[in-house]
Amino acid sequence: MGAKESRIGFLSYEEALRRGEGGGVWASCLGGQRRAARRVDSSTTEMPPKVIYCSFGGTSKGLHFNNLIVGLVLLTRGKDEEKAKYIFSLFSSESGNYVIREEMERMLHVVDGKVPDTLRKCFSEGEKVNYEKFRNWLFLNKDAFTFSRWLLSGGVYVTLTDDSDTPTFYQTLAGVTHLEESDIIDLEKRYWLLKAQSRTGRFDLETFGPLVSPPIRPSLSEGLFNAFDENRDNHIDFKEISCGLSACCRGPLAERQKFCFKVFDVDRDGVLSRVELKDMVVALLEVWKDNRTDDIPELHMDLSDIVEGILNAHDTTK
Repeated sequence: MGAKESRIGFLSYEEALRRGEGGGVWASCLGGQRRAARRVDSSTTEMPPKVIYCSFGGTSKGLHFNNLIVGLVLLTRGKDEEKAKYIFSLFSSESGNYVIREEMERMLHVVDGKVPDTLRKCFSEGEKVNYEKFRNWLFLNKDAFTFSRWLLSGGVYVTLTDDSDTPTFYQTLAGVTHLEESDIIDLEKRYWLLKAQSRTGRFDLETFGPLVSPPIRPSLSEGLFNAFDENRDNHIDFKEISCGLSACCRGPLAERQKFCFKVFDVDRDGVLSRVELKDMVVALLEVWKDNRTDDIPELHMDLSDIVEGILNAHDTTK
């Protein structure tokens, strides 16, 4: 039953997307795949999740995303006629035109461990039946086997949205940042696209550098990367990119200043040493010259004097 490729050709991917529109359905699906999988698992007391996975076309190599969406929509929002076609396709021959009795009995033995007595009525006129005859028999015997009972007798309790009070991943992240849910959803798409282009499969400095330099100078790339990489594991995860962009692009002035401080606090000790201050002044003056034409006194001052002036004004350890 489950070894064949998915044959849900009668329900297109575009139609499945249309039925799933509204109410944040696809945001819920994308943001909580593990949670959705657990809901499917806990709701399929009669139909093993592995059978469903295989019937959608899943193999040891995985399941195509389009097939997953079409399959989920079929289970949760499909019409009885579509579900009947789906069941027929699981048992049908390679041509998809008819079901052979011997093949169907073999598959039912594998899945249910038995063949229903009512099946003989389906094949009363021969050893194979077309869709019309199969459909008529199926609608009269919806409880004939596990899959038909699960799909046609009101046994599907899986939904595409989570109506519980538990916030989605996007809602949680939006609650701790200055980003909207829609911003986070769009950001996630671009994040995974960039990560997929990485040589290491991670959003590391090698991937990050060319994205920001230009326009910023290469000397600032590593510091900016470290400001995002909160846990210093040498790559930026999605939470870090979300929180970092929130702070430096949407946050209040104090939050933006704190983010900029991290760019230059190389050793992460919470203070800027003379060396770090010197590097910061050099970098900021370069940024000024790259983006402004007006003159400032610091452009003509000795670097050491600028650093000492900052320390005298702000060093609280004296």
